Amino acid sequence: MDSAHYIDLLSRFDEARVLVVGDIFLDETMYGALTGVSLEAPVPVYEVRDRRYNPGAAGNVACNLAAMGARTAIVGLVGDDTNGRIVRDALAARGVDIAGVVAESDYTTNTYGKVKAGGGTIMAQEILRVDTPAPKSISTEVEGRIIANVVTRANEVDAIVVIDQAESAITENVLKAIVGCGTKHHLLTVGDSRNRLGLFAGFNLVVPNESEAGRAADVDVADEASLREAANRLRATCKNVLVTRGPNGVSAFAEIGEVHQPATGSKVVDVTAAGDTLTAAATLTMIAGGSLNDAAVIGNAAAGVAVGQEGAVAVSKNEIEQSLSGAGGPGKIVTPDDLKAIMEGHQDVGKKVVWTNGCFDILHAGHVLYLAEAARQGDVLVVGLNSDASLRAVKGPDRPYMPENERAIILAGLEAVDYVTIFDADSPLAIIDDLRPDVYAKGGDYAIDTIDQDERKLVEGYGGAIALLPGIEGQSSSSIIKRARETSG
Repeated sequence: MDSAHYIDLLSRFDEARVLVVGDIFLDETMYGALTGVSLEAPVPVYEVRDRRYNPGAAGNVACNLAAMGARTAIVGLVGDDTNGRIVRDALAARGVDIAGVVAESDYTTNTYGKVKAGGGTIMAQEILRVDTPAPKSISTEVEGRIIANVVTRANEVDAIVVIDQAESAITENVLKAIVGCGTKHHLLTVGDSRNRLGLFAGFNLVVPNESEAGRAADVDVADEASLREAANRLRATCKNVLVTRGPNGVSAFAEIGEVHQPATGSKVVDVTAAGDTLTAAATLTMIAGGSLNDAAVIGNAAAGVAVGQEGAVAVSKNEIEQSLSGAGGPGKIVTPDDLKAIMEGHQDVGKKVVWTNGCFDILHAGHVLYLAEAARQGDVLVVGLNSDASLRAVKGPDRPYMPENERAIILAGLEAVDYVTIFDADSPLAIIDDLRPDVYAKGGDYAIDTIDQDERKLVEGYGGAIALLPGIEGQSSSSIIKRARETSG
């Protein structure tokens, strides 16, 4: 893999201007626990402890484009309701221009809800889905407003990306207007549709999954030959086809031939909306001057990052670069100065950053289980590692048993850990103040009144949360060292 070539393309993402048009969803995830049985009826009581909101469908594509560096605007439709305001605020907070979003009083914002239960030593799992009714067809008046919002912005962008999930905001007239704008202003047009890809004639690129490609081409996609047949039928009306194939990666079909890229990423946590991430990355790659093959490689790498995280997520340019560079273990180790910019990038796109710290002198099962639980408190886990000097100050002159660089490499090799940074101070107070993580995780037999109260005051003062995670009895570096000495003695 020519990493330097792909990283050069990534460096041009900041110059791109993209308009996203389509159905805007709100993804809501509730986290909590089943705490008992209701006194009024024999039903479980669910205690809500956290809610997270992410824009979905066209909204998720827009957030990914913005996170990757593009100047991004969106045109679509939401209800003039609470969820409509939440999703518009979420888009704006992630750097997406929402001036083209139409809010209608007689329209209900399409919302996908997930209810998850768990916590502590129990992994959170989904127990219920809560969805709004399928959205209704839009009126001629609303259609006209959407078309007007597209036309007035088309001369200010390099590409238009169309996301048709609900057959609502995207009508045949809207599609005709977009193709016309693409021709008039020489724009890249990219489309993805759950059920109506056959309507996207004249687009430069369509990005279906295997089943969507099969439905649009009226082909039962069961193997490579049938996939090729479906893609070639789509290419009769669209120039390029990029088919996402889940664990089988992505396949690109163009006039000059076809290319297949295997899936990337070492772990799969959640495949939700990974196709949105790939669509965003592929679009920006082609705007930057890359080929369809380049778009497949970079889009595939971006999707590999997305499936390693929970829910619909926005993947940053830095994360894609790390994936393309093969920066797994040592690539996760960053300086405190570099870490600040990385964390701000994650938080700017709505990701919850979790911080924990420790000596981790002899890594054991208790550490691994604790870090896995800490990672479940948010989206990005950062581990602050005491340097050799600070560890000696905390533990005594005969420590550490393992030098800081080796401890950092071992921690970075854990799937649960996203970043590791080494700090010299006896206390993490200054670096926590600088980074402002959303969650501060503490392990062991702490209560809120027995943790360091300066740390508590700082975190609660800026609005962060403190997660107290129980340790595992008998699991500590000191106990392992004691047993080893007793055995050898």
